[in-house]
Amino acid sequence: MTERKRKIVNDPVYGFITIDHPLIFKLISHPYYQRLRRIHQMALAQTVYPGAMHTRFHHSLGAYHLMSCALSELKGKGIHITPEEELAAKMAILLHDVGHGPYSHALEHSIVEGVSHEEISRMLMEALNKEMDGALTLTIEIFNGIYHKKFLHQLVSSQLDVDRLDYLNRDSFFTGVSEGVIGYDRIIKMLTVHHGELMVEEKGIYSIEKFIVSRRLMYWQVYLHKTVLSAENMLVKVLSRAKHLAQAGQEVFCSPPCIISSTTW
Repeated sequence: MTERKRKIVNDPVYGFITIDHPLIFKLISHPYYQRLRRIHQMALAQTVYPGAMHTRFHHSLGAYHLMSCALSELKGKGIHITPEEELAAKMAILLHDVGHGPYSHALEHSIVEGVSHEEISRMLMEALNKEMDGALTLTIEIFNGIYHKKFLHQLVSSQLDVDRLDYLNRDSFFTGVSEGVIGYDRIIKMLTVHHGELMVEEKGIYSIEKFIVSRRLMYWQVYLHKTVLSAENMLVKVLSRAKHLAQAGQEVFCSPPCIISSTTW
């Protein structure tokens, strides 16, 4: 039996997304990645915007698609990117949110205190790297920002990365908030590299201005909506109370023994 090497995924935002490498297909098929299907991208935003039911799985695939487009654009402009670097950058963006827990940012410091989702993502990447015999070594270097081609890390995490381009576009799509719509395709066309760092061509400045304004409007209208924040705060308080009762030795109907006795709690 030959190993499956190509798959297309029908995404409601971008259309068909192509998965064309066996290692990427293997990564997406792994349980660590598949669990993202059950992690809400926008926590409890669906209390205000009923359509906001998309997941980290959707988002990471969308960011992967934009990363593929960005790398193709840069290569077309003569930027030297090896096949190994291209594959590693794609895997880095696929795994950038793999450490998120239930309800994403809303419970980030409530379930596991003092540990960010980025740190958990790094730990999961290290575990996957061991399981895959070092295939993610370059991916981890790019994710951590220690690889010498800085622009590859900046595509994953910076003030203008494919992560933000996707979540703004995707969140506006699923919430129906048109103020968040950005010209992601034009921004990608305007990307270039100068002195090893990611830059935007001068004629793309208006698209960047629109991106900044759209991001601010999405925070005002969606991410920091008073009802969304209230619902998320209530959820945090419920978990905090359950933790307090468990630590006091009281039986909490929703807490298994492993949680009650856990030092994390």
